[in-house]
Amino acid sequence: MLRRLCHNIDNNFEQFTAAIGVVAIGISLWIDRKYFFWPPELTQAMNDQRLDIIITVLGLGLLIMAITGNKNKSWVQIFLILCGSVICMLWFIQLWHAKLAGQTQMAHTVISEGTIFILILRAAWKI
Repeated sequence: MLRRLCHNIDNNFEQFTAAIGVVAIGISLWIDRKYFFWPPELTQAMNDQRLDIIITVLGLGLLIMAITGNKNKSWVQIFLILCGSVICMLWFIQLWHAKLAGQTQMAHTVISEGTIFILILRAAWKI
């Protein structure tokens, strides 16, 4: 059983790594209730816990599919598209914060989300 799980992780390494990144982003946004601060009119909507829960659940779904061996390609493709869309959206929002609000400390999150997006694209290309 453990050997098969490790084999599945090895075969789906990009998907597994991207899923862990999506889960980590979802949890960190869920914990930090004041992460998005600019523009002030949209802070309530951007810091909504429901969005953070959705991001975490999408990442967990992608992670479970990577561990179990991607038995249903349609579901994997749907989850890769949804996770890629969410990460790309967050990437642009944080780039917007870094550039327009002058918050250069957000540059590392822009870089990490760009990397996760590239991993999702590579995992989608392999399927």
